[in-house]
Formats: sequence, C-alpha cells, structure tokens
Amino acid sequence: MQSDLAFDEAVALSPPVQKPVLKAPWHLYLIGAAALLWSAVGVFDFLATLTRFPPYMDRFPEAAREYWATLPAWVFGVWALGVFSALIGAVMLLRRQRRSVRVLAGSTASTLLATALSYSRPAADYDANRVFAVCIIVVSLLILNYAYHQSKHGVLR
Repeated sequence: MQSDLAFDEAVALSPPVQKPVLKAPWHLYLIGAAALLWSAVGVFDFLATLTRFPPYMDRFPEAAREYWATLPAWVFGVWALGVFSALIGAVMLLRRQRRSVRVLAGSTASTLLATALSYSRPAADYDANRVFAVCIIVVSLLILNYAYHQSKHGVLR
C-alpha cells in the first residue's frame, strides 16, 4: 500500500492554524473612548458652526463669527471630512479594526488641510482660536500615532 499524498492534499487534511488573538490592553478602551468623545465634540463644533447655532456662536466675538460665516462651502466640506472621519476612526479603533489607522490618517490630513485653508485667509484677530487649532492637530496626531502602534503590535485586526 502506497500512500503518496500531494502537498495540496496534505494541507487540505490538516487542521487550520489560527493566529493567536491578542487580548486588548486596557488602555485601548481608555484611549478609544477619549478619542470618541474628542471626535464627538468636534462633530458638534462643526455642526454648531455650520448652522450658526446661537447659544454656541454667541460666545465668540463678532469678528470671529463674521469670519466663519464667510468661509467658502468647500472649506466646510474638508472640515466635515476631518471631523466625521475622526469619529468613524475612533469607533473603528474601539472595535479593534486595523483600517482605523487609514481612516484616522485621512482625518488628520483633512484636519491639517482645513486648518491651513481657514487660516490662509485674512482672519479676525482671534488668537485663542489659533491656539486651539494647534491643539486639535496635536491631539489628532497623537491618536493616529497610538492607532498606528497598536496596529504594529497586532492589537488591531
């Protein structure tokens, strides 16, 4: 009796090998929840500015409100892409999806572009807004960096 199995047949008979699934570290949920909250605030800020929500917009100086009211619609489109992709990326990070890195990278790029576009125009002298814009970019880069490293360590699937 001769039993010569071809390699393909032997592979088909063997049980599948599964990669070990890493347990999610506790900080993934902490950072993911913070990213989700941060992004939700960004979405609210965008929608309140877009609709000129009075309780929200009344806290800004008149010059700043006029400035935001005169921004072109396409700048708001880039801004929308940034905040909504950040929200989606945060949800994907909490679900441990590897694609969250790409979505968060797109969000960071959109945020940088929207900031550059909005500040390339003559603006109202409103320095606190510029400081906050830098903080938004830094936080976006930190969240992206965290997701990238979690992906490289195999935490994201």
